[in-house]
Amino acid sequence: MSETTADELDKEQLAQLHAATLKASEACLELKKLCAVVLVPVGTLVASFGDRKPGASLFASGTLVILAFWLADSFSYFYQRKLRGAMIPIWQRRANRCIGEIAIVPNSGEVSPWRAAFNASMVYYMILGTLFLVASSAYALGWLDG
Repeated sequence: MSETTADELDKEQLAQLHAATLKASEACLELKKLCAVVLVPVGTLVASFGDRKPGASLFASGTLVILAFWLADSFSYFYQRKLRGAMIPIWQRRANRCIGEIAIVPNSGEVSPWRAAFNASMVYYMILGTLFLVASSAYALGWLDG
């Protein structure tokens, strides 16, 4: 029977955390795609119950869809970063067991819920939200009455 070493255990734990991190990352991408897919039928559904013209309910429902997906994506991003943070002590343990100087331990700063919601990967939702805000403003000013 072979004896398992600390390096093997750490390597296995890193592999599991890395796989979970990749799944969370994939979930973030899927949420962005799903948001775009859901916006069209929601808009169509809301418009079909109205007079088939843009209205406040159309812009409100679109904004709510964007906010819901943004929130879900923020949670996924937050836990993805938490998983990456959990990997750092394991890398450090492995690096400490190595002979010589190892300077490849990643530095993943703590992520706050605020930073999870507002980071570069959330620009997609910011752009969609801005477009809805502009369209809503144009409707409020009477530019979209048709």
